[in-house]
Amino acid sequence: MQPTSTITLPRREALRRIGLLASGAPALAALLAACSAPAAQPTAPPAQAAPTAAPPTAAPPTAAPTTAPTAAPKPTAAPATVAPTVAATQAAAPTSAPAATPAAVASSKPKVTIGIVQEPTALDPTADATASIATCLRDNLYEGLVRLDASGKILGSLASSWDVSPDGTSVTFHLASGVKWHDGSPFTAQDVKFSWERAADANTNPVNPHRDYWAPVKSIDVPDESTVNVALNAYSDNWLFHMAAGSACIVSSKSAANNRTNPVGTGPFKFANWNRGSSLALTRNDDYWGTAKPLLKDVEFRFIGDANAMNNALKAGDIDAIGQVQGYDQLAQFQQDPNFSVLKGAPAGKAMVSINESNRSLSDMRVRQALYAAIDRKAYIDGFHLGLAEPIGSHAAHNDGEPYYVDMTGQNPYDPNKAQQLLAAAGVSNLTLRLAQVTAFPYAAAYTDILASQLQAIGVQLDVQPMEFPRWLQQVFTGPQDYDLTIINHVEERDIGNYANPKYYWHYNSEQVAGWLKQADAEPDASTRNDLYAKIQQQLAQDAANLWICSPNQLAVLKASLKGYQVPGISPSLYLGGAYFA
Repeated sequence: MQPTSTITLPRREALRRIGLLASGAPALAALLAACSAPAAQPTAPPAQAAPTAAPPTAAPPTAAPTTAPTAAPKPTAAPATVAPTVAATQAAAPTSAPAATPAAVASSKPKVTIGIVQEPTALDPTADATASIATCLRDNLYEGLVRLDASGKILGSLASSWDVSPDGTSVTFHLASGVKWHDGSPFTAQDVKFSWERAADANTNPVNPHRDYWAPVKSIDVPDESTVNVALNAYSDNWLFHMAAGSACIVSSKSAANNRTNPVGTGPFKFANWNRGSSLALTRNDDYWGTAKPLLKDVEFRFIGDANAMNNALKAGDIDAIGQVQGYDQLAQFQQDPNFSVLKGAPAGKAMVSINESNRSLSDMRVRQALYAAIDRKAYIDGFHLGLAEPIGSHAAHNDGEPYYVDMTGQNPYDPNKAQQLLAAAGVSNLTLRLAQVTAFPYAAAYTDILASQLQAIGVQLDVQPMEFPRWLQQVFTGPQDYDLTIINHVEERDIGNYANPKYYWHYNSEQVAGWLKQADAEPDASTRNDLYAKIQQQLAQDAANLWICSPNQLAVLKASLKGYQVPGISPSLYLGGAYFA
């Protein structure tokens, strides 16, 4: 059992500790404003930042929300819209393998070393919820039938094309030819059927972390070795989009049982070794089926949890890129140094204080609203992210992957006086809440200091319980779900459907919201669908289902000689098939 501690920092001291009183945030934000679209980047999938987990098996909600919503606002337009992922008319996908740098280019250095914060807890994204598995291995080692580009557009991968019935309930995939597994065996349609039926099966051990993604599927048929027919129960706007997730990777029945430690895929890189606690190494697949062959011979992901150590490793040349930026205070220094490049992507993920509503006090909406009224989002955005994040007020981020986003930050504004009034109305005083803190995530540690100070100002104390991420998965996310609050960044795109599952770790339970979510996914018309999602986001905010803080801009810092590195974005993977050194 990890030791616990009670934090009672004065507000000014807490903010000083994470640098809020420094004056560099506006300057840094302005300095990076021109970095949002670096030139000559390949069209393959970008990186996405760190942690979280995914839902257990869904169950139908059983209770209605405390308060009905008022008229919902229209969705705020995202930078671009995303078409329905299962079109209502016949459609075909683009070419299969990810595009890369022209073949005439060669890499002047054979190996790239990428620093990331979170070590995978296993090497099989179809069996474990840790987001960094997909970050490292999706599109590099494992592949799916489809993938996402930086804007959230669905592109072909192991499927060279697909056709959709007029009503959107039947999808026929045409598979790429000449594909082989890393063990030399041929890839066939039977592998797709095995992978997706395994993912949908509640008896699979361990169960797929996103098993609910296959809920719309009625059947999967294989008329021949290069064709897969999928029948859906009804039109689903999210199904094909979710098939680009790490949990939807295609695996071989011959090797699936050993993928947690010895993964076998079809991608441009093969597994080399995993030095637990230190690094994960991949090596080039010289027999890769795609027309875009990898230019690097070796890839190493090095696990560095301390932000300063990560920055120093890049300066010293020990790593070539920071794939998960946590040390924001040195970004301006890297930006001003011609030896480095700073890439800025769209805001992605939902950084939030998750609430366990099975807690007796927290089941009272007035208490949750009081906690939210104590939160000043600007303290987190300026204090830790130095302005490189957008405030959010419900479970959606303002990017192309979640086109239904609505700005709900006005629903629960910062108002400490109102917070104290709400606590008094609920008859709650001298409240102490247990905070499950993931020690490996720098943002969680910094947010804890700010949160402790802000809650202390309304008379609420935090009992901080530090823990490693594997313990968090076992204690908070699955298992007993024994916690009151926890700080986590939900990086999965379009994961708002978790609010239909009262068994999910925050135990939100609303039949009304669950019904709207089901209706929205089955709605082919984008305008009608977005109106439904607007109502959902408003109800979640009104219920203070969780305490959403911000959506961080996705960032990367790399040596200037490293080219073809993906601008971080909506895709779950950090694709390196087109990366090379000039």
